[in-house]
Amino acid sequence: MSSSRTAHLPATRDFQPLPDNASLEERIALSYRRARAIAKAYAMTAEDTLYLRPKFWEFHTDNIHSMDAGAFTLLTIQYNLMGGTLAAFAQKRPELRSIMDKVMRFDVSAQFLLTEVGHGLDAPNLETTATLLPNGEFDLHTPSERARKYMPPTGPFGSLPRVAIVFARLIVQGENRGVRPFLVALGDGEQMCKGVTARLVPQRGGIKPVDHAVTSFNHVRLPSTALLGSLAKPADLRANFISCIWRVAVGSLALATMAIPLLSVNAYLAARYSIRRLVTGSDGAPVSIMTFRTQHGPILHALAQVEVMKAHGKAAIDMFRDPSIDSRVRDGIAAAAKASMTRHTWSSLGNLTERIGAHGVFEHNNVLQSELLMRGIRIAEGDVLVLSIRLANELLIGRYSMPTPKYPDCPISRHEAGLFAECRDILARAGGNHRHDSVSRLMLPRCLPLVQAIGHRMAYEAAVDGGVAKPLLDLYEAGVMLEDPAWYAEHVGLARWVQFEMEDRAITAALPHLDEYLAQTGAEPYVVSPILTQERWENFLNDLPLFTGNAQLALIPPVPRAPQQAPVQIQAHL
Repeated sequence: MSSSRTAHLPATRDFQPLPDNASLEERIALSYRRARAIAKAYAMTAEDTLYLRPKFWEFHTDNIHSMDAGAFTLLTIQYNLMGGTLAAFAQKRPELRSIMDKVMRFDVSAQFLLTEVGHGLDAPNLETTATLLPNGEFDLHTPSERARKYMPPTGPFGSLPRVAIVFARLIVQGENRGVRPFLVALGDGEQMCKGVTARLVPQRGGIKPVDHAVTSFNHVRLPSTALLGSLAKPADLRANFISCIWRVAVGSLALATMAIPLLSVNAYLAARYSIRRLVTGSDGAPVSIMTFRTQHGPILHALAQVEVMKAHGKAAIDMFRDPSIDSRVRDGIAAAAKASMTRHTWSSLGNLTERIGAHGVFEHNNVLQSELLMRGIRIAEGDVLVLSIRLANELLIGRYSMPTPKYPDCPISRHEAGLFAECRDILARAGGNHRHDSVSRLMLPRCLPLVQAIGHRMAYEAAVDGGVAKPLLDLYEAGVMLEDPAWYAEHVGLARWVQFEMEDRAITAALPHLDEYLAQTGAEPYVVSPILTQERWENFLNDLPLFTGNAQLALIPPVPRAPQQAPVQIQAHL
């Protein structure tokens, strides 16, 4: 699913690494330059993001994102959260189209300020206020430390004007009229706007930096045009809130598909490194470590997951864009995709990190950064665990249902049905009360595995329908089963050793096609790690900082020798 739109970028100047002694400001500025270069390559329009056209999804699955998590963070906020929200209003309000165009061209940095320090998952209870003044303007204010907006990049970095959609409670004549989005200027690229403050938070470990911050507003005056929406009080405040943040659900699926490029590029790197890396065999001859099952097994599992996730992503996007499907079901499709895709990728990236040994922990190889980025993706735009708890509970109490399984007799589908049955039994023993203490204790921990199982089943179906190669399909199935081997042994009659043999047969069938599967990733232009080839590795080593000298350091002090004494002469007495 990688695009040729960005295949030229890894060779450009802005995608070369900075020196190790580069300042934080220089590294943040680089992420912004890279983001603008990617934006230029895509030339995204408001219609692309509003109507979720193919280019929007293509962007989120581009292998370029494996190179700079910071640039991706900036771009997905820009296009999906802020751009997608603003685009819906710009259609009806011509005065917004100028700033809309600047957002799409990345002539401004656009942010989305929803979450507060004291209100993360309970965002409907946010405290920031926007009070209507007699002259029609609004007073935007942070009333407490808990109400400070948390994490979006809002500092004066990147030499770009900064704008944001800020979510605040609309107060009209003392009445709370619910949460609304407001268009707010944050800074001119050199300094913050009057009344706006940003405190830079420490950087996320191991990931290319951006200026994540805690943002506050001290009675900032906004024009009447800043309100995006109506002054009227909605009949249902919660429903209004959900409609205001609809792009978060889009982000759940969009971020899920990021699993594809992250795993594609790093599986390609691990495979090519393993092929060229030689050790001494039992007969004294050099042998590639790729010949060992412990090496090519995890790599082939990752490649199987990549191909199945491509099919799953396409099917999920098609369903998500289908207006005939209940919006709650579309959100469930996104949640299941995110739960299963991010789990596959997070787990496989951990395995790949280990399979390249000590190389896996160094930043210049990007594997560990990808693993850490995936950890963040599991939290962003809906924490996977919370999404799973919400979805599982709503399905179990019958508010709606997910698409019916196409292949109900396959082991993966039976697994989903089995976990549903276990959870329904827990609920039944609690008298159907989903808030009962026993449900909280016994069922909540099973919600994430249940939603992952839904994702596995939908992924398998999409792969079958999409014509994924049988060795990869079989290997994907074996890998999913080995995540819960006891269940399959108990309920499908597949003993643990039988499951291992299924995996063994699938790996054996897939291994001869390794080069074909690697080519399908389209990852080669994006793998910039020095360990990819022996020549790159040697050049990298020879370019490392060199230290020489003439120092002498005695490690063991010399042992003093005992002074020699004159021999004692003994005179014999006759």
